[in-house]
Amino acid sequence: MIAKSKGNFSLIIGYLLVLFGFLLFPILSWAQNNDSLLRRLEKQQFENSPEQLLSQLQQVDEALLNRKITFSLPENIRFAAIKMAYFNSNGEGDKGLLLADSLQNIPEYKTLPEEAWASIYFQKGDIYLYQEKMLESSRNYARAIQLYELQAKPNFSELALCHNNLGYVQDILGFQNRSKQSYYRAFEIWKTSHLDEFSNISTVLNNLIFAEIEYGNYTAAEELLAFFQRYVTETKKSFGLSEIEELDLEMKLLLNFSRFYGATKNDRQLDRILIQAEAIIRHAPRDFFEEQWGVMAAIYEEAGFLQKEMKNFQAAVGYYERMKSLPLSGFFQMKYLANQAIVYYDAGENQKSLDYAQKSLSLLERYGFGGSSGFSLQVLQADLLNRLGEEGKSMEMLEKMLSDLLQKPINRKGIAELTYSDFKQLNNERYLTILIKSGQILMRMGKKNSNLQDLSSSLNLFQVAGEMFQEYYLKGSYTQSLEEINKQIQEGIFSLWNENGLLTSEKKIRLLELVERNDSQQGWKKFLSKNEEFLGSTSEFLKELNLKTIELNQGQLSQGREKSLREELHQIEKRIQEEEAYRFYNRPFDILSFQRDLPPNLSVLKYLVTEKQIFALLIHQNDLQVYSLAPVEMVNSWVEEFRNSMVRLDDSYRSPAATLYRLLVSPFAESLREEIYILPDDRLHGIPFEALIDEKGDFLVQNHFMSYQQSFREMAYESPKNDRFGADFLVAFAPDYQGTGYQAIKNNLEEVVNLTGLVDGKAMIGQHANKTAFINSLTDYQIHHLAMHAEQNPVNYEESALIFSGGDKLLLRDLYQVNFPSELVVLSACQTGMGKLMPGEGLMSLSKALNLAGVKSTVYSLWAIPDKETAEVMLNFYRGIKAGKPKHIALIHAKRQFIQENPLKNHPLFWSGFVLNGKTDPLSSSWWSKEAKFAMVFGCLGLVLGWIIFLRKSRKRPGSL
Repeated sequence: MIAKSKGNFSLIIGYLLVLFGFLLFPILSWAQNNDSLLRRLEKQQFENSPEQLLSQLQQVDEALLNRKITFSLPENIRFAAIKMAYFNSNGEGDKGLLLADSLQNIPEYKTLPEEAWASIYFQKGDIYLYQEKMLESSRNYARAIQLYELQAKPNFSELALCHNNLGYVQDILGFQNRSKQSYYRAFEIWKTSHLDEFSNISTVLNNLIFAEIEYGNYTAAEELLAFFQRYVTETKKSFGLSEIEELDLEMKLLLNFSRFYGATKNDRQLDRILIQAEAIIRHAPRDFFEEQWGVMAAIYEEAGFLQKEMKNFQAAVGYYERMKSLPLSGFFQMKYLANQAIVYYDAGENQKSLDYAQKSLSLLERYGFGGSSGFSLQVLQADLLNRLGEEGKSMEMLEKMLSDLLQKPINRKGIAELTYSDFKQLNNERYLTILIKSGQILMRMGKKNSNLQDLSSSLNLFQVAGEMFQEYYLKGSYTQSLEEINKQIQEGIFSLWNENGLLTSEKKIRLLELVERNDSQQGWKKFLSKNEEFLGSTSEFLKELNLKTIELNQGQLSQGREKSLREELHQIEKRIQEEEAYRFYNRPFDILSFQRDLPPNLSVLKYLVTEKQIFALLIHQNDLQVYSLAPVEMVNSWVEEFRNSMVRLDDSYRSPAATLYRLLVSPFAESLREEIYILPDDRLHGIPFEALIDEKGDFLVQNHFMSYQQSFREMAYESPKNDRFGADFLVAFAPDYQGTGYQAIKNNLEEVVNLTGLVDGKAMIGQHANKTAFINSLTDYQIHHLAMHAEQNPVNYEESALIFSGGDKLLLRDLYQVNFPSELVVLSACQTGMGKLMPGEGLMSLSKALNLAGVKSTVYSLWAIPDKETAEVMLNFYRGIKAGKPKHIALIHAKRQFIQENPLKNHPLFWSGFVLNGKTDPLSSSWWSKEAKFAMVFGCLGLVLGWIIFLRKSRKRPGSL
């Protein structure tokens, strides 16, 4: 949607000649009110009626011809730009372009500075836009913006329009990332300086909200909606709007709410919005309905799409029929038919879907609608024809679609040779979907007919889609939409992985690196920031920074205290930055180097849960294999059954444990080494693989040493050592919950006393186990053992918390803020490893928060484990740590020992719930207690002293033999 002048204008036939006449006169004088006159005309071209504007324009022309006013050369340029806008509005854009060319050929005008031509380039962009010459339009808008920014006093309203319209053109061309940037620039200008331009602000907000929703960034969309709602309320109070203007703002606000509720699948709120919109339309003046029925149609469309997503297909059809009852234009008739085609496609009614799709495409071609809609309809038809067994026609449609899209002939064979550059750097969801659907059709054909050419073409389209995704993805947090697209690309690539003769070893490595680069970057960036940011800092600096950060995040501070805290934090961070800190070079991830550095006895097992299928990537030092395992829905149902069996102390766990082994491990069980690093995905985070049961009836823990990892990158990352931390070995916390709503933990005090006695650690017990003491301890110990309650918030995962004495909570969002350079944190609490599955990031839990706060590795629980058994497993684990064993070896030995010593408690509930995530290396000074340090020092001194005495006694006296 673009912001433009309204209506059509009747211009006199000699208008262009009159303009040329006055431009050729030498201009020598200057009128003081010329700037205000031109600014008024520039503004009125978007507000006044055609008759009033034409009258004013004719008056200025007459005054110029009679020399009543004179314009300077730059002013003539501005006035010519206004006339170009009118030519365009009258459907005579070519005359506007001719006028611009004629001006640039007049010698006097060639002497003007570049920035004087900004308005001319802006109008050329508008003309090319209306002529649907999008590349030319984008070039002229971009040039205009450059020139406006060179001006001392630019027309900010026109500059904002230029950004907005450029954003629209970029979106049409498929450059969504650039499009959003342009919209935001327009929004900032209008929001800052032109709040009275109601139509423009509502238009750019509509564009931005739509863009954020399409990208899946619902938080940003919600913030923009809140601004829009406040703006409508304040505008109605502060400005004398007409009834039509008020209704226009209200309908546009409702439209954007409908998009938001549709995307977030809130059908009740969407129905409420629809009722409000219907009421406005029903009681509005007839003129308003004739202008705004399109908004009403779009709201019906959103309601229908939501019902389709919820698989309420009949309800979706009903909403689209209500949409059809409106006086639809050709474009909306095409959309109505396309929507019905998609509903019947999802419902599996292929022939009915094809009928609607063909009618929609026929309308699209008749009215000349371009862009991604036509390509999407063509690939939909190709898919339907393929489903109906008409492969020849399906292939013809694919070739036609790709030829139209790339504007060059593409045949079946040529699809395998396409590159991302052929797609002219497109990067939005619609074109990604077109590539993915095309790849799926070719894969279906190729596998059915054993056609290597089609399989190669399919793989190539998935690779191009992956490269397009790199540009589309903004390298922040994943959205649901991004995750769905990425899973579809991964599924396409790995479904073709083991086809004979399709992939060379080199090609496989390139594809794996592509998949790895397209993983979400948000967690990785947080991980790096905490592992690198303050490496040169002393523990006292970090301790002070942590305490003040937590206080600030608690809120409920006076304005003065908050201001003071922020200033203190700024000064601390400034002092830290002034120190000479380690600087990390973030080189690209290299899968071959990663593979070569693996120990020979280690298997790395990464699971990929795609849209429909689960894959496993198994990596050894000299081998790399991909396995297609099982459908997602099947595995998820068995994961749920396994977790449900943990509340029943019987053998009901054995069936899901054995089935999950068969589905997830058995296909490559013989290839597994003794040690396994597992990278789970999606709901697989919720099961301990060591509790799965193999064909012999043994638990996996009895034959393998397992640990869990977040990503290949974090595994390959070597944490730089900070020698400035002389951390003690261990501190353990056992809070007292007396007087709170939390039950006492029966054995946590005993667990902590025994543990700290075993390893000579420090025990924080009862009221001493408070949040402040914990924050103070973050930089002083290698290990933090937390025998306390944890609380998971299922609605907002950032509100999950560790519970200290007195019921004081340390929230997950607070953990993200602090700097916690601990080697190991043991969360001896209930379900500290469980949390909320977030798109692209996996399980967002307390353990993940610790990892992102800088902790090297964590031990956490997947379910509630009885207190006595927890203490037993933990003590055996620390005995292994004290003995210098790697962390995962120590934990697996503790589990094996528990099973051996407690034959009546071999149910996984008692021993398998604790898992290790992160670095597995042993603690370098784990065996070295304070007493050992003193003994070593005094022992060395004794040896030195003894050696000196020996030398003195053995030294020969003068004259002795």
